[in-house]
Amino acid sequence: MSAGAWPAAATSGPLSAAVRAAMRTLGSLLPRAHRPHSTTTTASDAAAAAFSSSSSSSHTLHDYNRLLDVLARDGDGDAALRVLRRMRLSSPACAPTVASYTSAMSALAKGGRPADAASLFDDMLANGVAPDRAAFSLLLHVYSSHLHLPEAAYAVLLWMTRLGLPPTPIDYTDLVLSFCSAGRVADALQLLDEMRTLKYPLTAYTFAPILKAFCDNGDIQAADEVMRSMRRSGCLPDVVIYNIYIHGLCKMGDFDAVERIIGESGRNGWVPNAITYSTYIVGLCQYGYTMEALRQLEIVVAEGLQLTTIGLNILLAHVVQDIDTRAGREVLERCQELGFVVDVCTYNTIMHHFSKQGKWRRVLKLFTELLKRAIAPSVHTCTILISCLCRAGKFHLAKFVFSSKGFVANTVTCNVLIHEFYLAEREDELGFLFTDVDAGKIAPNTVTYNTLVGCLARSGRVSEAANLIWQIDDAYQMESLAHLTFWFVRTGNTHRALRLFDDIQIKGLVLDSRIFASVISAFCRMGPTECSDISQLCSVLDRMLGIG
Repeated sequence: MSAGAWPAAATSGPLSAAVRAAMRTLGSLLPRAHRPHSTTTTASDAAAAAFSSSSSSSHTLHDYNRLLDVLARDGDGDAALRVLRRMRLSSPACAPTVASYTSAMSALAKGGRPADAASLFDDMLANGVAPDRAAFSLLLHVYSSHLHLPEAAYAVLLWMTRLGLPPTPIDYTDLVLSFCSAGRVADALQLLDEMRTLKYPLTAYTFAPILKAFCDNGDIQAADEVMRSMRRSGCLPDVVIYNIYIHGLCKMGDFDAVERIIGESGRNGWVPNAITYSTYIVGLCQYGYTMEALRQLEIVVAEGLQLTTIGLNILLAHVVQDIDTRAGREVLERCQELGFVVDVCTYNTIMHHFSKQGKWRRVLKLFTELLKRAIAPSVHTCTILISCLCRAGKFHLAKFVFSSKGFVANTVTCNVLIHEFYLAEREDELGFLFTDVDAGKIAPNTVTYNTLVGCLARSGRVSEAANLIWQIDDAYQMESLAHLTFWFVRTGNTHRALRLFDDIQIKGLVLDSRIFASVISAFCRMGPTECSDISQLCSVLDRMLGIG
């Protein structure tokens, strides 16, 4: 059969062996996925229900395809499959066409079931329906952008060409992005050459993934060549392309080049935007040029732009680290006055550094300000506040925050409270915390148990620590035993560590690498001056080697 010459009876007769062989080749590259059944009622469910309630004899093929278009827009794959089944059971005049299958594939892909969408293409072939250009393009898009299988997508592209259905520039662009995402830039460049041969228009969207791949790899020389190639192809770089290029230059620390490019932007026909300056500022911060980053912030303000929230958060983090926390607070206040978007991460950044300096009143003030601005605090926000209050000795306030309505603690918060209350010898006040643990609201983890063991061991209550370990779940027991062994050796109780070895073996447990790694770490921490009794060290080494 010649390319593109489908037989007249293609909808009822068998497809050619070549087509089936090609589909089998693609199928071997596709991970077949389980087809879950959706339980969520959507607008398309209602439309399908209304459609089903009417007489099936009154439905035309046009009606079915219109419904499938709605389901495709909504991403309702389950309903689309039900419509296809109904079409197959209806009169021959309403049998699914290639448009029907394409809409159903689109619904599956949009609904997060790309593997099922590709499988449906196989079903379409099995039912004798010949795919058209739109069906092939969708299959190529599913393989390249959803399943990230550029090899399978390229096979579809070749298949289309052989059948006399030349791929569109969008098909090539999809495949270029897929190859670049897979790290196969050479293949992407080959596709670019094919597009030139076919005299397809090359857009910035086609070049962008190639440029990004080179910039991510730090190959600025290759990135420069991509920029020149764009101009030779009559595709002038726009702000998106320059932002990618500037990100690559910032990654390499070539800020002189960034200044030059931004300075020449008007002459080159593009205007720097918020992403341009945010990228530049983040790059300066990461190389330690925080003062220069603040100068760029003034330019951003003068241009009437805003930093991205991520850019602002990174700038604030470096200001408080490299200059001081007060300067970070001033930058935050200035950005709020200018209407910059400030989120909970912004406040967490400043609160964290004030907390490190022990300025609990400032942390509490920031927390109050955050609430006044109707920004929902995260668990991390509350953990920062609780940790700071505990270290400042404000345990009653810490307990109040923890027990506040709407605050959901996590295991990290739990561990912070245990650590701080034990250090302050106020462990008897932890009843409010263990109530939540016992109720299952907080699930203790390895860090929780190790924190408890460490606190008890440091306070000389090693027997309590050992008793605690034997009561916890097996999943965490060995880690906690290793932690207790560390503290035995670290505090000079090596003989107790050896007795613990015996207890472990008596209970049927194995002395594994975690135990011995803790022992070695403890001896290393002690150093030669503290580790005066070499016989104890030798005894531990003998047990490690299975001698003693």
